[in-house]
Amino acid sequence: MFESQAVYSDSNNDSDYREFEDSDYEDDILFDRNIDPSVETFSVNANENTRTNDDSREFISQELQKHMQNEDGDSDCVVSSDTKSLNSDSDASNEDFNFPKHNPKTDGSNPKLALGQVFQNKKEFKEAVTTHEVKRGRTVEWIKDDSERARGRCKHRPSCEWVILASKMHRDTNFQIKTYNSEHTCFCWNVKNKNVTSSWIAKKYMDKIKSNRDWKTSKFRDEVSRALRVDVSLCQARKAKKKAISLIDGNLNDQFNMLWNYINEIVRSNPGTSIYMELKPNETPNNPSRFQRLYICFAACKEGFKAGCRKIVGVDGCWLKDSMYGAQLLAAVGLDGNNNIFPIAYAIVEKECNDTWQWFLNYLMIDIEIEEQYLWTFMSDKQKGLLEAFEKVLPNVSHRFCARHLHNNFKKAGFSGHTLKDAFWEAARATTVEAFNVCMLKILELDKEAHEWLSTKLPSEWSRSHFSPLSKCDVSLNNVCEVFNSLILDARDKPIIKLLETIRHILMSRVGTNRDKAEKWASGDICPTIKKKLHRNMKELLVIFLEKPTHGIMRSLGLLIMTLGLWTCLTRYVAVENGNYQGYLANMLFVPYG
Repeated sequence: MFESQAVYSDSNNDSDYREFEDSDYEDDILFDRNIDPSVETFSVNANENTRTNDDSREFISQELQKHMQNEDGDSDCVVSSDTKSLNSDSDASNEDFNFPKHNPKTDGSNPKLALGQVFQNKKEFKEAVTTHEVKRGRTVEWIKDDSERARGRCKHRPSCEWVILASKMHRDTNFQIKTYNSEHTCFCWNVKNKNVTSSWIAKKYMDKIKSNRDWKTSKFRDEVSRALRVDVSLCQARKAKKKAISLIDGNLNDQFNMLWNYINEIVRSNPGTSIYMELKPNETPNNPSRFQRLYICFAACKEGFKAGCRKIVGVDGCWLKDSMYGAQLLAAVGLDGNNNIFPIAYAIVEKECNDTWQWFLNYLMIDIEIEEQYLWTFMSDKQKGLLEAFEKVLPNVSHRFCARHLHNNFKKAGFSGHTLKDAFWEAARATTVEAFNVCMLKILELDKEAHEWLSTKLPSEWSRSHFSPLSKCDVSLNNVCEVFNSLILDARDKPIIKLLETIRHILMSRVGTNRDKAEKWASGDICPTIKKKLHRNMKELLVIFLEKPTHGIMRSLGLLIMTLGLWTCLTRYVAVENGNYQGYLANMLFVPYG
């Protein structure tokens, strides 16, 4: 039994195709009911003495029968040297026809169109047509576009006769070009081409953007405009780049759906890692809860900090961008023995406020085992809600505020100028209380209001002269967090799984790299950065030779005394009672006699 097939044409009628039905359908049914299929009738060809099936004449042409009866052998035998079959389409649905087939992987950037060409679906067909015509400087308008067919005409119709029509193949989901007039009768290049959308640009330039994510929008726009000879705006280029990055990094919703699996894998592959996620009820009833915040502290970061870092921690927050826009990343960063940053923990939160900082500090306090709070120092930029969070969670720790941010606030209050700036930094770097008081008197002489403004700030929060000696660190800038934020800059515009994985790779690479460096250092020696700092400071020290070391130093009030052999370096100040001189001396190196 045969079913009717459709024939497609490009006529002016409302319908683009017409179906021809078999009018003898009922006769075929009666024939099947009354004929015994097991009985065959044969006739004898007297001329050739061969027996043929009478029914075969209906299906097999005489020419094909002659080929089959060829005395030289079967015409359909396989020849190993035959390469013509390589050009044929092996698709079962099209095995009787040699239709060209579009391959989006190889033909996507430079497609070729031909009558009878087959595409996997309508979307693939339209993308190929659009790309083909954009390269020719033409604009395609889709005048008919439904689930069964797609007809495109040139923008300058009806004066231009270019037209293309593709529709679904019979018993197949593939689309095939049924009508195609490839010649344009219009003679103009469309500089403002509506087919060149941000989505189209994103797909065509995705590979280039992937290898050059820092491509400046202006230069990217110029490259697209020059290559396609079309007008592309900065806004269009910006959107295209953003969409391309989204295609590269993956869909945001899909990544949130994978978040539980990601957390389970982190816990499985990194024993001892602290990872906590908090959800909030969905606004839509009977729907799953929604993501709110996530805290991560890897076991390597946790144990490494407790084993070899000083008890000073910088905390800061930074905005996330693009797909994670609106959320913030909180981080806690320490200093290792070589004065390099040592990231401890980080969290993705909905916003920076008292509640989120309390949530973050509670988990951080547990991970790094803060028990005797007075031994610890935290440095920050006075973020929103942070001071209140410290009062609740860690009320007894020492605080330092970044001197650079304080100076910015100093300038915003109206106290600018090089003279006031130098006086401010001299006070911030002062190592003794006496030196600090001298600097403050200088500021008072320069500007009384500036002195009053600075007097409202606790010196222990911004001047070295009042820092607690227990942290064994004189850092007055929150550089540790700023370095970390710049380190993860490339991760901040990615969706959540990609963001977390990028940060994880950065941290693990740093741990491995620093471990390899440390293994090359001499055993028992101090770290190279600290050694360079000591040598640099030694050149600025006043050297005093003492006849008897016991007579030279009566008492020490310094922040830190470092003994290297017979050398004793006092980093804050010493009180010297020795004959004719009695006073306080800073930055001195004492070399015992003999």
